[in-house]
This record gives sequence, C-alpha cells and structure tokens, in this order.
Amino acid sequence: MTRAIYTIAVAMLLSAIILGSSYYNARKQVNTIRVVGYAAGEYESDILKWRLTFSINTTQANQAQGFQLLGRDLTRFRDFLDRKGFDTREIEIMQAFNWPIYNRDGNISGHQFQQPVAFTLRDTARFKEIENIMFDMSELIATGVTITNSSIEYYISRLPEVKLEIIAEATKDARERALTVANTTSTRLGKLMNGRVGVFQITEPFSAEVQSMGMFHTHTRRKQIAVTFTGVFELR
Repeated sequence: MTRAIYTIAVAMLLSAIILGSSYYNARKQVNTIRVVGYAAGEYESDILKWRLTFSINTTQANQAQGFQLLGRDLTRFRDFLDRKGFDTREIEIMQAFNWPIYNRDGNISGHQFQQPVAFTLRDTARFKEIENIMFDMSELIATGVTITNSSIEYYISRLPEVKLEIIAEATKDARERALTVANTTSTRLGKLMNGRVGVFQITEPFSAEVQSMGMFHTHTRRKQIAVTFTGVFELR
C-alpha cells in the first residue's frame, strides 16, 4: 500500500511539473514581426487563342437551313486557315445556339444562328499573322462568312511554374524586409512562424491595377505577374 501511495504521489508531482511547464511556455511571450513581401516579373505569352463567332440569319420558313449554313461557314473558315498553312486540327467548335427574330408587330419573322469557334496557335513566330488577319478581316469576310465577334487571348503554357518562381521571390523579399527590421532593432531574426500567399495579379506591363480576388488579363501578349507573401517571423 505504501509503495502504491508513493507511486501515485510521484506521478502527481510529475504531472504538476509538466502542466506547469506547459502553462509557462503557453504564457511565455514570443516576439514576432509581420512583413509583406512582393515580387513581380514580365513574361511573354506562348499561346494565342483566336475566338470568333459566325452568324447566320434565316427567315421563319428557312429555319431548318440555319445549322447547315453554319456548317458551310465553318468549312470556309477551315479552308481559309488551311490555305494560310495553319494546323486546322487546332480549331475548337463550341455549341451553336439560336434565337427568334421579332418584327415590329411582335411576331417571329426569322431566326439568328451563332456558332462560336476558337483557333489555338502555339507557334509564336506566327502570332503576327493571326493578329494581322484579326485586325483586317476583309480577306476572311470575302470567303462569304459573317462574323459578329472576334478577339484574341494570350496565355502562358508554363504558368504554374512561373507562379512558383514568383512565390519564392516574394517569400525571399519578405525575409529580407524582416531581416532589415531585426538588424535595426538589434534583434536576431528567427524562423518563419507562418505565412500566406496573396492572390496573383496578371496584368499588362507597368499596370498598377489590382483586384482583391486577383486578375488575369488575356488581351496582351506580354504580361506582368505579381504576388505578395505575408510572413510572420520570430524575433530573438
């Protein structure tokens, strides 16, 4: 019985020591510094996407011909790119749609059919050719197609890798800022306690435009990609 009481007493003493140490460590103040690092770089797009929408109007009686006429225009567009030496396998055909056209009396007089398509080009040396065609579509229109919308978008194929590079630079910048503060206050910079990566701002070069949810401009070939890194560092 005496040994049992002794064992219990020792266990209670050890528990008190452990709890006291944990409480002390929890209450012990840890000096930290919070800094925001920033990194940005300019990158050239290597993917061009040309988006177009072909349009056909039919009378009410000729509604059945609408999709057939869209198919004719797609063939003309494919032949046009083929003559230019482009790979027509890179044409994406989206779902076509149509809606009624009403006359002044509110009656349906016809239908409009639209067909969105996109052509993707990865040969940067030929970007200028597509840009010239898009800016002056007289040659394409001369084939008999009717275009209601046309725009070019630019993308970067290695964007995931680029983002990692910029995050690393922003983290490095945050640590350098924290180190500057630590040196100024005669303290030593410790480990990174926690950190948070901000949203990416992908804009045209020299842009100061930002959005809280991030941005991704696709209308410029050359892009500025920027991000922030908020870090909390220990000060010793």
